[in-house]
Amino acid sequence: LLRSGTEMRLLAILLAITLQPIFMGDVIQLYAIGEWSLSKEQLATFFTLIPVLGALGNVVGGRCVKALGVRLFTAIATLSNMLFWAGCCVSHKAALICAGIGFLGPARTLGASTALTTIGASKGIPQGQLSGDRSNLIAILKVIGPAVYGSLYVRGKASGMTTLPFVLNVFLTFVALVLAPFALARIPGEEEKKAS
Repeated sequence: LLRSGTEMRLLAILLAITLQPIFMGDVIQLYAIGEWSLSKEQLATFFTLIPVLGALGNVVGGRCVKALGVRLFTAIATLSNMLFWAGCCVSHKAALICAGIGFLGPARTLGASTALTTIGASKGIPQGQLSGDRSNLIAILKVIGPAVYGSLYVRGKASGMTTLPFVLNVFLTFVALVLAPFALARIPGEEEKKAS
């Protein structure tokens, strides 16, 4: 993905940045127990509602992309995800409220993923290769994520800044928000949508 031209490189970086928060590992659960002091019932509610809202966001997201266009939808979904992580910096209740308001956040990867497939096909890259490269990227992020977030949580706990993993996610979503217009600049069909 990184060796297939500037467009593909930007899209791969955007995809990696938007996917990375998914791979926090058990840090968010440890945080919920250790910092928010959630009961078993509250944990169950939190970790049930978040995936349900994520599923809803992905279902609605597909329709929103058609109506809004890839770039505008990606901006809204990325801001929605940033809102959730900012809520996590405050409390679990704030996180739930922000997740409800920003329920499109989990669909933030749709734009980059769709663009990778579309632009990759226009460059003659086989779909099997694209799929394999995307799987390799995800596998790398799955290894990096828990190590980075775990280290941030331990360092944050030692320094009294336990929200460091969430601060990183706010930063990553901000970077994605800035990068997305450049990475998604040449998506086929977007110019026609912009004109209408």
